[in-house]
Amino acid sequence: MSLESLFGRVCGFRRHAAKPGGEMKKFFVLLMCLAGAAQAAPEPTLRVGVLPTLSVKTLLTSYEPLRVYLERSLQRRVEFVTAPDFARFHQDTLAGDFDLALTAAHLARLAQLEAGFVPVATYQAVNRALLITSKRQPVRKVEELRGASLAIFDPLALTVLQAQRWIEDRGLRAGRDYRAVVFPSHNSVGFSVQRGSSPMGVTSPAGLKQLPPDTMADIQVFAELPPVPALTWIVHPRRKGEAERLQTLLLRFGETAEGVQFYSGNAYRGMRPVTAEEMRSLDRAAREVGRLMQGEP
Repeated sequence: MSLESLFGRVCGFRRHAAKPGGEMKKFFVLLMCLAGAAQAAPEPTLRVGVLPTLSVKTLLTSYEPLRVYLERSLQRRVEFVTAPDFARFHQDTLAGDFDLALTAAHLARLAQLEAGFVPVATYQAVNRALLITSKRQPVRKVEELRGASLAIFDPLALTVLQAQRWIEDRGLRAGRDYRAVVFPSHNSVGFSVQRGSSPMGVTSPAGLKQLPPDTMADIQVFAELPPVPALTWIVHPRRKGEAERLQTLLLRFGETAEGVQFYSGNAYRGMRPVTAEEMRSLDRAAREVGRLMQGEP
């Protein structure tokens, strides 16, 4: 393309008769036009994926304060999205659907190992599996689960894997001695236990806080398992150059009005950097969940 054609296309001028020194003037005007066009071009939307630990409506409503904060801080449009389940969410993560994602710690490690995602932050609160039972018909010992059902919200959740390993260490295996019944949310798990459909269910401290008061009043914790890493924020490799800035914004979120609003509605208690040692500690769980997603035992 000639300089004249480029000049006309970018700057929107029509062709006129040539004047002495016109080419040089066109060159400088073209540079100014290009600079203006670059400044006017909007930043692409930042897509943020959030693991579906709650119903879509509850999840996106809960994270709205963070979306507003990031949009204001970055001066660009920010969109929060999720997926139907953990497996689809991880597929979307690896497919590059998200620039920034909040995922389970073992899935974060898998994404780091498989695709070079950058872990930047995790929640302060302790994460662990909580086995819950009904107060009206409480389970007294694990053996009572034999022939019955265990309510879970996603078979790939780190807390669910932890709970099922704990139960297996006590002699009961899923699919052989009891049925693991999948529900769409922690609330559904709690409701199943409350009404007696499942004698026991698996949730987490954050999930427990989401349960309605009437459900909370009818259930109790049967077993509290050891801590496991919490949900982890990861940055896609294409945004690696922005990872430090995104980390800083996430860590400072709790200092803002939006952060106070967000943390008042959950049990997360703020964010902190995630360490390389923490990520390496998840290798076994990452391999296990990788096999499960591939349909291997």
